[in-house]
Amino acid sequence: MPDFCAAYGCSNHRSLQTRTRGITFHVFPKTGERRRQWEVALRRDGFVSSGRTLLCSEYFRSEDFDRTGQTVWLKDGVVPTVFNFQAHLQRPEATRSTTTSRRAEDEPQPNVVSILNVAKTREMVIDFRRVRTSLLPLCILGEDVAVVEDYKYLGVHLDNGLNWRINTDAVHKKGMSRLYFLRKLRYFHVCSKMLEIFYRSVVASALFFEGL
Repeated sequence: MPDFCAAYGCSNHRSLQTRTRGITFHVFPKTGERRRQWEVALRRDGFVSSGRTLLCSEYFRSEDFDRTGQTVWLKDGVVPTVFNFQAHLQRPEATRSTTTSRRAEDEPQPNVVSILNVAKTREMVIDFRRVRTSLLPLCILGEDVAVVEDYKYLGVHLDNGLNWRINTDAVHKKGMSRLYFLRKLRYFHVCSKMLEIFYRSVVASALFFEGL
């Protein structure tokens, strides 16, 4: 049975592939406070390590290792600190109460309207009223915003009658280019979890618009 890393969501295990990528595996401390620190660092409810529980090198800093010999060792007293936890595992940040932080919160924040480029802002009116009358144009900072009958965004062409179409050629090219980067990441042996995140956040969005 292969030796897997005990970190949450990590699929690394001892194999020729991980060895080629320079990933090493390290047994939990035998007993004592440092073993408890390792267990707490993983943030897994009810987790208790055994004598064979491993953690891979991706959860330690480069300066945590002793690479002077043929075998890679962890330095004494090292605790894993390199984690990218999901939202439900994140620790809530403490509320700032210093004078400096309170002063920063009290300072007026810039108005979103004040940073708009009115010359590039467009308004599209969709009017479902039975009796239509002229509407006053939207005014920002004393300037009227141009009213348009259709609008194009992210390859979707929408008009004020809610009729729309998609520039499928452009979306297809965008989707293929993103798939190319996904293949590149896979070629460089990026872990499967990161590949899934890249696909869901970058590739799938382009393919979604293409399939509509």
